[in-house]
Amino acid sequence: MVSCNWATSALLALLSVSSAGVHAAPQNYKPNPDPVNEKRQKLQTLVSDLVPVTRVPVTFVTINTARTLEPTFTRVPTLNTNTLLTLGTLSATRIPVTLQTLRTTTSSTLPVYTPPTTPPYGYTPPGTTTTSSSSRTTTSSSRTSSSATPTYTPVTGANNTCYNRLKIDVLQRTDPDQFNMLLLAWQKIQTSPDSDPFSHYQLSGIHGAPFIPWQMGPGSYDYSRGYCTHGSALFTTWHRPYLLALEQALFHAAHAIANQFAPAIRTQYLNAAGRVRLPYWDWSDPVTQSYLPPITMQQTVTVTRPDGSGNPVSASISNPIFAYNFLSSSSISVFGAPWNSRLSTRRYPDGSWNDRSNLASSAMQSGFSTRVTNTYNAFLSTTYNVFSNRVEGVHDSIHGAVGGGGHMSYVAYSAFDPIFWLHHCNVDRLMAMFQATSPGLFVTPASAVGTFARPVPPNTIDDANTDLFPFRRADGSWYKSSHLNPVSTIWGMRYGYPEVPCSYQTRTPAELDTFTTNQVNTLYGNGRTIPGTSREWNVRLLIDQAEIPGGYDIYVYGGTRPQDPYADPYGKGYIGSLSSMSMGSVDQYKQSRIRFVDISLNSYLKEYGYGQADPYKITDYIRRDLTYTIIANGKPCYFQDLYTARYAVYSRDVYDSGKSDVLPYYTSDPYYHTNVTEGYPGGIKYLDEILYPVKVDGTREVPWAENNSTRIQT
Repeated sequence: MVSCNWATSALLALLSVSSAGVHAAPQNYKPNPDPVNEKRQKLQTLVSDLVPVTRVPVTFVTINTARTLEPTFTRVPTLNTNTLLTLGTLSATRIPVTLQTLRTTTSSTLPVYTPPTTPPYGYTPPGTTTTSSSSRTTTSSSRTSSSATPTYTPVTGANNTCYNRLKIDVLQRTDPDQFNMLLLAWQKIQTSPDSDPFSHYQLSGIHGAPFIPWQMGPGSYDYSRGYCTHGSALFTTWHRPYLLALEQALFHAAHAIANQFAPAIRTQYLNAAGRVRLPYWDWSDPVTQSYLPPITMQQTVTVTRPDGSGNPVSASISNPIFAYNFLSSSSISVFGAPWNSRLSTRRYPDGSWNDRSNLASSAMQSGFSTRVTNTYNAFLSTTYNVFSNRVEGVHDSIHGAVGGGGHMSYVAYSAFDPIFWLHHCNVDRLMAMFQATSPGLFVTPASAVGTFARPVPPNTIDDANTDLFPFRRADGSWYKSSHLNPVSTIWGMRYGYPEVPCSYQTRTPAELDTFTTNQVNTLYGNGRTIPGTSREWNVRLLIDQAEIPGGYDIYVYGGTRPQDPYADPYGKGYIGSLSSMSMGSVDQYKQSRIRFVDISLNSYLKEYGYGQADPYKITDYIRRDLTYTIIANGKPCYFQDLYTARYAVYSRDVYDSGKSDVLPYYTSDPYYHTNVTEGYPGGIKYLDEILYPVKVDGTREVPWAENNSTRIQT
């Protein structure tokens, strides 16, 4: 049995022994004929291939896995929770509770990381000071630090009036003075000492490597991951104060530089510094069509800066938005290989570590049509958590397309690439727009995801009152998602967006809703002006992210597939992808969690002349034409070798009033077209495979699905 990861293969084979009863079954569920013997044969073959052979004790218990649906999912109308597990005559399922790996000649459990208990440095409460500077010493097995306990600086953003964050090409064109000060400020924080908490190095490190506390005291830290929340209901909210921290650093750096100009011209540059806000890259803009902004691909830029006498002089500098250059080899010595030898960030690097941002730009453009539709569909979400997951799915694929094996491709190192911040600023913008158009929706309780400062045991919940470590407010309390709602709170942080502008601070929420909705429809609505009902087609991809260590992507193609999708995954025929970024190592195990993405097929169907075709013709075409490619850590991988990977095709009706100030809305539950997927590796045959997917440990999880339906249209 060939697999994407042999240890995972052993695990899935063990679990598969009991897979006949793993899935929750709707009333119309029909069990497989009898796959158990086949699964056992695969396990026997796998075990016999190992040298030396390890006998693996597997203890089975019978447990009652029937469950009561959470309120979020009560819109599934025809499920009977008392018969969810009725598989023939079975009313319960057997799953292994003691699993031993076949990794060594002696039994051992799958690797579980136990974080050190001694943090590198501590946190000093308000009112105390320290003059010592912290230091960091690393060895292969431990981290130590000085006894210095630095005080924290709250994250408050700019400290003047509210200004809109602008699209980066618009900023460059319409406010050259502000853009000039932004470049100078970003260069300043990139060249600040690594020990400065608001340097580019330390701010980027919050997201992942070098895995050290940021303005926090002693605690039980998980040194295998960063503070960021991915695959969580808090994905969008956590990144808001994170972006605010960088904006705060840029704002103050810009003022420090402006004050160096001669008094006669200082006011001009101070005014420009006061307008400095973090720009965004709108990768769904129909005008720029997902291409990388030209400024992000220029290695040098010309700026106006003060000379020794304060006079303005023109100078060419390394572009701080193109790449980040680490200060020295000691800056990266704490990173894992190969990142401990990479002194500059790169996109699509070649074998000599040369940047190839042009390839990243081409990869981005190839997914534009689907991306703009997926972005628009996110605004149709009827819960905030679904919106967050949809936006995160788009976000994930962009990391892969832009990184191309460079820093942006890896969670632990992505924030060092300056384009990361433009990318996430756009995610924050979409969040603000959704808050404006759906003011009654916000974070609801969901399964927690562990982070650096918050290792979580099973069954822990994230909600709007979960602390967003490591960011503190002015009063010293931790940021929480609840502090970021309603959308008007961004104006209190002294920024807005063109679609949620500072000028609307005195308007009513209803007026803002109307304005922002109009902007959403204009930007991403693809010219919808005629009222009526249409059908939306999607493919859903899902997998337990823990099944494959490291990073992986599942690509969907329509029409002609690239000649070599492993070398050129974003080539001809690319529709979309499910991406899971690695922390930076192919051996890094992730927390078990179902990750899924819904990818619109409407643009693809329209391109090939099936936009208004009969549904039966469409399903027949999709079955024949859609193909899938999995790349795990740069190598081919296959559905038949994965235990949790599934895909499904579904459609649903959408009504559009044709009015610019009203968003479309769904008028039907999803119809899952199993005739499209049945019989293909990874394709679903039964509805429960996609609605109640199996995790690597054999348990089931209900992902953040919306309007899950038991309707199967064959």
